[in-house]
Amino acid sequence: MILTLTPNPSLDLLFSADRLVWDDANRIPMPRRRVGGQGINVVRAALALEPDATARAIAPLGGPVGDELRRMLEDEGTPLTPVPIDGETRIFVGVRESATGRSLLLNPRGPRVGPDVGDALLAALDGALESAPPSGWVAGCGSLLPGMPLDFYAELGRRARRRGFRFVPDCDGPGLAAAVETADLLVPNDLEASRLVGRVVDGPVSAAEAGRRLLEGAPDRVVVTLGGRGAVCVTGEGAWWACPHPPEGLSRPMTRGSAVGAGDAFLAALLLAGAGSDPAEPLAEAVAAGSATLLSRDADLVTGADAARVRPYVVVQPLG
Repeated sequence: MILTLTPNPSLDLLFSADRLVWDDANRIPMPRRRVGGQGINVVRAALALEPDATARAIAPLGGPVGDELRRMLEDEGTPLTPVPIDGETRIFVGVRESATGRSLLLNPRGPRVGPDVGDALLAALDGALESAPPSGWVAGCGSLLPGMPLDFYAELGRRARRRGFRFVPDCDGPGLAAAVETADLLVPNDLEASRLVGRVVDGPVSAAEAGRRLLEGAPDRVVVTLGGRGAVCVTGEGAWWACPHPPEGLSRPMTRGSAVGAGDAFLAALLLAGAGSDPAEPLAEAVAAGSATLLSRDADLVTGADAARVRPYVVVQPLG
């Protein structure tokens, strides 16, 4: 069972322009409308990778934008527990300049809320945990709404663990720092790991060093993602680096497509693989899922078959 809580979801409007012109009108095609919010997309990715999986998203939704998000999720059959709020769910705008490959990302903070919203989200989580078997994962994903307490994810972790679930905070900043002691798994990217440990993380060796430091906080496992260079997993037993490589002799190298959703697919695959005694294979499966998203130019979500095609290209090696 995977339960995700996304405090600050969004409706994503994704535009494409050949070249952006500042201070003048840009005539461009209509945007692609897509469900946004890390935790919601972790659930969507999990069900795309493994259709028989059990997963549910919890998210606050408000206003016409929130209504549209709810309808989009209902139409595609994504299990959702919506928590009504008075404010309007935010709209994220992304504009990709195809001539240069650069993107302009406009990411509003979201509506300001009172303490009642955090209480309602925690109550929704409690209800979902009560009706679920006492095993699985709870993931707290993304930014907090303005006005929510910075220790919200820490409280989320405590409630999950009391019910027999494992907890992973997939967030950044003070909220992540506060949640470390309640986490069973940490999955920071290189920049987030750098902020947590106070030193630069820029490759597999420094990622392993950061992971060992973070293990001192409480988690059983730390996975530091490195974008196109794969990810490093650190446990009390050792460290491993998984990286996608084309097989020897392959003339056409892997090319980068859209990075949108790669982190969500990575986390979904990692949670689906579980926390077995051998961390190498779950790490490889997660890197394969994330890489399949990077290589896909059209599909919104990668499937298990997509990830399986990439898996032979993922090489796992121990780090000293």
